[in-house]
Formats: sequence, C-alpha cells, structure tokens
Amino acid sequence: MKKSNILLGILLMLSVFIQAQSRKYSPFLSHQLQEKGVENTYKVWIFFTDKGGNRQQKLAEAYKHISKRSLARRKKRLKNKPLVTDYDIPVNTKYKQAVSPFLIKIRHESSWLNAISARVSGANIPKIAALDFVKKIDIVRTRKYTHNLSTTRTQKESLSEKNTSYNLDYGPSLNQLEQINVPMIHDMGYTGDGLIICVLDAGFNNLEHEAFNNMNIIDSYDFVNDDDNVDDENDMGTGDHGTMTLSTIGGFHEGDLIGPAYGASYLLAKTENTDSETQVEEDNWVAGAQWAENLGADITSTSLGYIDFDDGTGYDAEDLDGNTATITIAADAMAALGVLVVNSAGNSGPGPTTIGAPADGNEVLAVGAVDSGGTITSFSSMGPTGDGRIKPDVMAMGAGVTVADTYGNYYTTASGTSFSCPLTAGAAALLWEMVPDADNMQIYEALKMTASNAATPNNQYGWGIIDVYAAYQYFFPHINTTPLSNTEDFNGPYEVSATVTSFTDLSSGFPKLYYRTNGGAWNEVSMTATGGDTFTASIPGTGSEAYYDYYITAENNIGLASAPDNAPANFYSFTATQAPEIIHSPFVEYYKGFWNQAHLIVQLNDNDGIDVDNSYVAWNINGEAQAQIGLEHMYDNTYRADFPDVSLNINDSISYQIFAQDASSGHHVSVAPHSGFYEFVIKDYIGFENNAFIYNWTFGGDADWFITNSTTQQGDYAAQSGDVSNNQSSSLSINFNTTSGGNVSFYRKV
Repeated sequence: MKKSNILLGILLMLSVFIQAQSRKYSPFLSHQLQEKGVENTYKVWIFFTDKGGNRQQKLAEAYKHISKRSLARRKKRLKNKPLVTDYDIPVNTKYKQAVSPFLIKIRHESSWLNAISARVSGANIPKIAALDFVKKIDIVRTRKYTHNLSTTRTQKESLSEKNTSYNLDYGPSLNQLEQINVPMIHDMGYTGDGLIICVLDAGFNNLEHEAFNNMNIIDSYDFVNDDDNVDDENDMGTGDHGTMTLSTIGGFHEGDLIGPAYGASYLLAKTENTDSETQVEEDNWVAGAQWAENLGADITSTSLGYIDFDDGTGYDAEDLDGNTATITIAADAMAALGVLVVNSAGNSGPGPTTIGAPADGNEVLAVGAVDSGGTITSFSSMGPTGDGRIKPDVMAMGAGVTVADTYGNYYTTASGTSFSCPLTAGAAALLWEMVPDADNMQIYEALKMTASNAATPNNQYGWGIIDVYAAYQYFFPHINTTPLSNTEDFNGPYEVSATVTSFTDLSSGFPKLYYRTNGGAWNEVSMTATGGDTFTASIPGTGSEAYYDYYITAENNIGLASAPDNAPANFYSFTATQAPEIIHSPFVEYYKGFWNQAHLIVQLNDNDGIDVDNSYVAWNINGEAQAQIGLEHMYDNTYRADFPDVSLNINDSISYQIFAQDASSGHHVSVAPHSGFYEFVIKDYIGFENNAFIYNWTFGGDADWFITNSTTQQGDYAAQSGDVSNNQSSSLSINFNTTSGGNVSFYRKV
C-alpha cells in the first residue's frame, strides 16, 4: 500500500473521530468555540450517558440522604409510585474522576440532569467529548441581571391609615394583596404555616430589616461563592433584589408591609451573581433547587429567566419549548418530585415569545405582571412557548409593589415580574395550607383554572389574575345535575340524578338530596352511588297535583358545595300538574282615560302546549258578566287579552279570571286565580308605587320620577307634587279634572 493511501486513511479516520466528538457539542458550544477559539476557558455542562450499574443498591443508598419532609411531599405527587427515583442517584463517581484531569474546576453536580458543570479550557473540550460515557457538552447559560425599580421610600409617619375591613393593617401593601384576595384568607386564619418556601435570588443584604423580625429562616446557602452567608460580603454578588422579593412574599410589619405567606418557613438560596459582568448562571440555580428539594421545600419562588443575549449563550425562542433549556429540564424535574415551581415570566415584553427559561416549563407556574387596576404592564413578557403553549400561566401585581428597602427600616415600591412572582408563590402557600392533601400540580391547576381570564386564556394574560379564595373553592365537591322539568305524572317517584366529583373522599352520607312539597318542611335523603361519580335519589309523589322544590349538597373535608349555588336560599322547582301554569301580574287600578287601550298580559306554560282557541278571560263590570275575551298568542309563552272599549264610570269595579287549556288529549284546564277573581277599580288618576305605574302597561325603566304643577294650563288638573327617591317605598298619584280635560307630563329624574 502506498504511503499516500495510508495517510489518507489516517486523515479520514481522524475526520470521523473529530466529527463524532463535535456531534456531542451543543450548537451554542460550537458557536462559542468558533468565535472565541480553543485558547479560551468555558463554563460548560458535561452530561453523562448513565449512572452506572447496581441501580437498586444506589437507590437504597440515596434514600438515606433524603429528608423525611421531602419524602412526605413527594408522596402527595407520586401517589403509589416509588418515592426514590433515578433523579436521586448521584453522578457516577468513576465518570467524575475520569473527567477531572481535563477540568480547571468542577462548579456543581446535578443528579437530576446526570451532569456536572465545570470550567474547562477550550483545548480540553474535544478530549472530554472523546470519552464514551460523555453524552453531550453544552454551555452554562448566563443572563443579564435586570429588574425595574421605581423607588419611593416611606417612613412610618407617612404610612396610610389602617384599613378597618380586615383584621390586619396592611398599610400600602393592601392593593397588591387585595387584588388576589389574600386579606380574606388571612382573616380565615391562614398564613402559610407549615409550608417551606425557597427563594432563589441574588442574595439578601438586609435581613436585619424589621419586616423580617418574625420570619422563620431555617437554612440558607450562597451557591455563587460556595458558603453559607447569603448577605453581602467581599465576594461576588449583592443582595438588594433578594431582600425585596423575600419581603414581598413573607415580610411582616403591620401598617407598612405584609406578605401573603408571612407564617411560612424559608430557605434562602443565593444563586445570582450581580457583579460587574451582570450575569446569572443557570448551574447555580440548578444546584440551589436540588438543595431546596432535599431539605423539603414545598414551593420555590424565582425571579429570573434566560433568553437570547448578545454573548450568544442564551436560549432562542424556539428553544423555549419546555424540553430544551437545561434550567427548564431541571425545573420540571423538581416539579416531578412534588415541588411547586413558581417563576417570573420575564421583563422583556411586550412581544411574542419574550418569556425566559425556565418559565417555559410544562410544570412551571409562570407569572406575568399587571398594575393595580389589572392592566398588563408594558414590561411583562409574553408567550407562546416554542412549541405553541400559552404562557404566562397567571398574573399578579408587578407595578408599584410595596417592598422592604435594602437599607434601614424603610419601605419602597418596585416594579417587575420579579414581584408578581413572589406574590403568587405566597398565595400558593396559603392555598396549600388550606388544602394540605393536594399535590403541587393540583395547586398549580386550581390557581390557573380560577383566575380572572380562565374562560379565554391568551399569551398576554395567561389564565388571568389569581384569586386564592376561588382557588380554594376549586377543591370543594363539584355537582352537575339536570333540573327536573314539569310533569303530568302525579304519582312519582321523581328520580334526581347528579354527577359529583371531589378532590378528596366525600363525607359520610353525602351527597344528600333535600326536597319539599307544596312549600312544606324540607326532607333529607342520602343519594345512592350508581357507578362512577353518578348518584341518584327519588322524590315521592303525592298522587295529586303538587309543586316540588329540591337541592343537592355534597361535602368533603375541605368544604360543602350545593346545586344550585347558595342553597337552600336557591333551589330547583318543578310542578306535577296536568294543567297549564299561569303567570300573571294583576291590575290594581286603571285610569279611565286610557281604557280604550286596556289589555292584560299573561304567560302560559305547558309541556303539551296551549290550546289558544279554548283559552280566554272571563270578566265582570260591577259583578255583571261580560262577553269572554279570547287570548292572542304574542311570542314564546306570552299571551294577550284586549278589553273591549266600553263605557265605564269612575269607581266601577272590574273583576276577571283567566282560563287556560292545554293541547293534550286530556284538555287540562287551569284557572287564575284558583278561586274568586282578580279585581281592580276604574280611577280618574294614574297611580304609582315604588317608582312604577301600578297597572301592567309596558313602560321601560324604573328610575325616579317627579311631577310638577302646570304653569300654562292651570285648572286642567291638580297634581300632588314631590320627588320619589331611589329605593324608597313611595306612592304618587295625579288627580285629573275630568270636566275640563288637559294634559300632564311625566319627568324622569336625571
């Protein structure tokens, strides 16, 4: 073989080898290497193919290092699945040892990602990629640290007066809490007690602030500088932003600032480096998230996001699909272990797909910002995600939010989704305290599905502004039933069927049916399960014509629900009758001068329809029978009878009965009234009661009215002057001089 052929073969093999290595590079890493060269150093993720053998032994060992609280939280989400998963198995030690000679420094290790983050020289990246247990190498993303602040420091003497409608004095922080219904929940006795919230932020430089005096901080760690001091030191990062977000979620000083979850316990993780480079690195967040999960955090609140930046290390819009960004994969892993992950949508709005990772996560509750009036702010980031999902999920106040200042015992206002996020996380803690058996995704769902825009979610508002109390009611039983219709069956029984779904098991004896006959006492009976979530019960018939009222209740350990809502004040009704239902508002009196247009209006209901040819009005003048008046069908179930234009005198008495026959073969007839007659008197004036005419003319509106004496036709009539006030039970009459005639005008008060 010629030397040239041998050399060509070696070059081809080397080319294949290099290509195999480069296929392990992410596009961003390839871009960085091409742009900056191998002589530079890089912060990279090194992902491994597996975690080695002896899986069962490793799972058993991992179990020993998981806190009992974390296991209890996981049990809610994982139900009957194993509580210890492959997420808990550490990175393979042999793989780390084999990679170590090529590294400048290991930064963090992530069992969730099966990866380590490290600082490496560009020249060593191909050597690392050549290792067969290395799956992929990617850049550690950074973002520019930005938030919007509008500072207005306030001191105690300038604070607003106490709002007396709630038990606590929220001072200027009332608006941000009232918008999401937090004060009502506080008044019910919930404060976030029993929940652990981890705030991952840029550090916390003023924990001596009075708003934190009673806060239970159970642990803290600085993942930027690798120590346990999250305050400002002579190291990387400053903690003003963390101070403000922490106070938003859980600060407490009456009259100044109250956070929604002031009774919760807190973990503080410093993950953001705010030095001159103004960069935040995602591996710090991943490390902080794993630390918090293992310590038993229930909720995380994070006011950061990663998206494309000038240095090329961000994520493009198409990467924000819930499955690409490294930080998003870690966030969804944490959610899979039962933590409610709450994240700011970002401050890059308006415009489509301006959210940042990990807000694009499938199980990350992304929060946008509105102002105090509920209008979206100019900076709030918008969706959709790279795969077309709606984001943000929910909204809370992010403009002019009251927070603790970073110096002394002052208070300031701040703007950004950085503050709508902790408000939402704190509200979630209240909800979880109220519904302790829920898992993280049930809390997530309840907040979304009861928010202000849940009926028409979009990429500006998501599902809308959260409402903690409405979310609480979401966990009540839900009753769906079709109300019974009128029937001609007198004997019954009348079966009531309902579908009842419940977050937890129904209380013993529920659901229940309550019914009564002809307005009598309520009867109670437990409904019987007939399969699935369907329940039935029967109302016995009387054997004769009757009307029935009924409602359904269902109770679990969270609350009591009814159908219809607000029962027993509201209830369903039906009638057992073989005759039509007559609905009519009788005359009280009638003005003689308008008798030529007198008519009555009646509504007739019947399952077989109305036989209009045999339905009529019988009437009398001063007790003397007159010719029957036929009913004319106007529209729907509305009918009309026109009185004839006959000669009448003042104070003549008119009496009448309405007869309605249905179209069934039985020719069932109803009469109204059931006995006797409706009666009214012919008058020489027009009467008013409660701001309305007291006869049944059609006249729009029930606003206030007044009349005045005529100044141009004196003697034509005598009027009782005066105003009729709003909601005042009043009567007003106009007396006409019937000999001289005349006109009268009616005026509506403006």
